[in-house]
Amino acid sequence: MNEPVNANILVVDDEPQNIRLLQIRLQTAGYTVLTATNGQEALERVQTDSPDLVLLDVMMPGMNGFEVCRRMRAEEATQFIPVVMVTALLDKEDRITAIEAGADDFISKPFDSHEVLARVRSLVRIKKYHDALEQANHDLKLHNERLDKELQMASEIQDSLMPQGITDLLGFQIVSHYTPAVVVGGDFFDLWEVERGRLGVFISDVMGHGVPAAFITVFIKTVVEEIRAQTDDPGRLLEELNARFNKMISSQQYMFATAFCAVLDLANQTLHYANAGHPFPFLIQRQQNVCKPLENRLVGKGLGLLPDSTYQTSRYPFAPLDGLFLYTDGAYELQNSQGEEFTPQGIQEVINQQIAQPAPTLVETVIDTVNQFCGGQSKHDDITIVAIDGCQPK
Repeated sequence: MNEPVNANILVVDDEPQNIRLLQIRLQTAGYTVLTATNGQEALERVQTDSPDLVLLDVMMPGMNGFEVCRRMRAEEATQFIPVVMVTALLDKEDRITAIEAGADDFISKPFDSHEVLARVRSLVRIKKYHDALEQANHDLKLHNERLDKELQMASEIQDSLMPQGITDLLGFQIVSHYTPAVVVGGDFFDLWEVERGRLGVFISDVMGHGVPAAFITVFIKTVVEEIRAQTDDPGRLLEELNARFNKMISSQQYMFATAFCAVLDLANQTLHYANAGHPFPFLIQRQQNVCKPLENRLVGKGLGLLPDSTYQTSRYPFAPLDGLFLYTDGAYELQNSQGEEFTPQGIQEVINQQIAQPAPTLVETVIDTVNQFCGGQSKHDDITIVAIDGCQPK
């Protein structure tokens, strides 16, 4: 019965009768047989026909089998083709030479046809496994390249959803920094002009990171844009966003997000804000040389935890030289080599040391300090920092 395989075997020998014997036996077993009568011809055949196995005579005029094998192993296209040396050489040194040249097995002359088939069958099976693995790796590489391109496109889209770098708006200077843990992330922030020339600010952090979290940031942006056109009250905005979040997101899968929303009014020197489980921003009062957390008595739960959560809007004075420093927990949960976290107090300390500096310098200093603190430790969460100045300090 023929072998249930589809394999090409290259037989290389300068003796026609040896080629004929092997050809008959292999073809009877179901293999396709290619032939070559010298070393140079053998190298040309392996390049053009890519056989699944080579039965290679050692003693040939001109280029011997050892050299053929060495040259095959030196070429990327042929280095993994199995080579069986068919040889009358039996001494140890010759076999060591064959192994060093890259031979996979030996068959002694005069050869036994059953032994030939057994060795061919085994090595062809291995070659097929190798080819299948190479194809799988190739397919995986193409898949990963396509995924990388799609993720990069998603990253560019997500970047376009948020203000980038330094922005001057309504008399405020806003500086932002965003670094996702992977290509895309779950942090989001936005700025907008409220009616009567006030500045709206929103920052949120979706549980987890990567593609699932990034999709939810698109949902958050869409809903916030709709709600902010209906109300300038931060607490009401968070309540409506939470109701939508519970209905559209948490009802389908267990996901939640923290959020902070504020409206800054330079004309009236006030700041209205509400918090949905988010780390408290720092209020920078430069005239008093003070940096302190912007706390309120009632902090609502994160978005998506309870459908009927309420959020209190608090009011606080905001002088023209004051600043607001917002961040997500990825900015302080970074650990150093001893496993210690940077903490919000670490951020506050950096700001206090640079409190007279404008927003761009504060952001840069905090980022540099955080990076120095964690050294080469991996960053496992998205990092977002937003600093807002009422006007450029002198």
